[in-house]
Amino acid sequence: MIKALVLACGNSLRGDDGVALQVVNDLQKTGCDPATEFRWPQQWTPELAEPISKAEVVVFVDAALDAPAGSIACTHLLPNRSTSLGGTHHSSPESLLLLAEELYGKRPLRAYLVTVAGAAFELEENLSDPVRSAIPGAVERIKALLSVSVPD
Repeated sequence: MIKALVLACGNSLRGDDGVALQVVNDLQKTGCDPATEFRWPQQWTPELAEPISKAEVVVFVDAALDAPAGSIACTHLLPNRSTSLGGTHHSSPESLLLLAEELYGKRPLRAYLVTVAGAAFELEENLSDPVRSAIPGAVERIKALLSVSVPD
């Protein structure tokens, strides 16, 4: 059993910015391993370093702006000293991995960022059609990442 942590970031009141929350909601409904922990803060903050340090696999999920709406991207992450912790309001996934390692002496064996590119980020509670259509693919991508066994 892999100890996994899935961290969704977003604001459901800002249109497509809430896609990660819906992805994680659907992921939970599809029957992930019981050892998988889910968290969905509006922003990634330094307080997440502690649970990150306890996980073997971490998947960060967020909306993106830099691709066609509905496209899914997956990036393998490593701790990075050159990315900012961003104060107390928003930290990059790479900086949180580094913080987990520096504060707790541990970091996940694998970490990923899965994004779904959005089209509309205005004050709106609904997701755009391309983003809504991409959710099942993002869920399957994350399930595949979580199903790969961690080497001893």
